[in-house]
Amino acid sequence: MSEELKLRIHNHEIIEKSLIAKGAELTDETSFLDTYFKQPQGHVHKIVEKKQGAFVNIFQAVNGKFEVVKDEAVQNAKEIKKVLTLKYGVKRIMKGSRKFYSYKNFKIIFNLIDDVGEFLILAGENPTKEFVKNDLEIENPEYITVSFDELPTQK
Repeated sequence: MSEELKLRIHNHEIIEKSLIAKGAELTDETSFLDTYFKQPQGHVHKIVEKKQGAFVNIFQAVNGKFEVVKDEAVQNAKEIKKVLTLKYGVKRIMKGSRKFYSYKNFKIIFNLIDDVGEFLILAGENPTKEFVKNDLEIENPEYITVSFDELPTQK
């Protein structure tokens, strides 16, 4: 099962340059609009809208990581958003940009969320803190164990 390990970063350009120097390949770059729906603690249900289309994402928090339960492209995002809004209610809408890299057996995502901060997501089979420290060489990482929609706005 694919999992995500998330951490706050403070200067994505430095980490990105280091990754590229190590051979990471840029695979995608996009802006996004994420609509999060009200869910119980540890559950994430959102619609991601970006230039490549719309996707329904469902995650489950497990042991400091997030299991990817569903990541599915959808054609009718407006209709699905309407149904989910009626069923759950909208919790938060977040905007920003993402850059996707392929490195070793992982997908590394720089998630720059407007008014919230800069984050790195290590995605794949069994992402570990050891990989973050030893391979990505990120010192004293601040791991995020809640959904991004739970994080406060920063001014």
